[in-house]
Amino acid sequence: MTRSRLRHAVPAFALGVLCLTAAAAPPPTGSRELDPDIADRLPRPEVPTLRRVCAQPFENRGTFDMGANVTGAGASSDFVPENRYLEIRQVRATLRGPGLSAGDLSASVSGESGWYDMRLSNNAIIWTATADGPLYADRGSRIKFVAYRNSGSDRAVTGDYVMRGCLLDRLPQRITRPDIDVPRLPKKRLTPREPVEMTPLRRPAVRPGG
Repeated sequence: MTRSRLRHAVPAFALGVLCLTAAAAPPPTGSRELDPDIADRLPRPEVPTLRRVCAQPFENRGTFDMGANVTGAGASSDFVPENRYLEIRQVRATLRGPGLSAGDLSASVSGESGWYDMRLSNNAIIWTATADGPLYADRGSRIKFVAYRNSGSDRAVTGDYVMRGCLLDRLPQRITRPDIDVPRLPKKRLTPREPVEMTPLRRPAVRPGG
């Protein structure tokens, strides 16, 4: 090959190599951008639900009784205001005695009631939005829980509980697209796991000036 032909062949060869390299390069990494209208409705994963600032907090604390020969009992919250919805953030209950084994949480959203399993952790039954999924309650409704025990039912026992949440003007729009990874609604049941005894709401008395 002459020098003249070699000078023309080298640039052509280099151009071909660059084209092949560009064609073989992997696509840019990272998830595709979501429609802004959808992205605005997604929860912020870097901020746990329990730590988000709430403009209108909701909290009930109190005690409940589990009578002798009874294996399940609980309590209900105050009514959610008629002009607000409740985002349930945490429900926690304990027994002042042995045998706590499980718990159920009940809520009504969009007119449909359901019972949801609570977790047993460190001698308490717990529900949190961060770990268990988003759960809401209708305007004017109550949420309630049931605690179960598998031993010590021959005597009466008292328990303590706290229910925390955030009052909202409207319910968040539910995301149903399967390609978007967001917390899904928890699995529900129509009834508690066994017949229970519900007791009136009881709270510690507020001291004057407290």
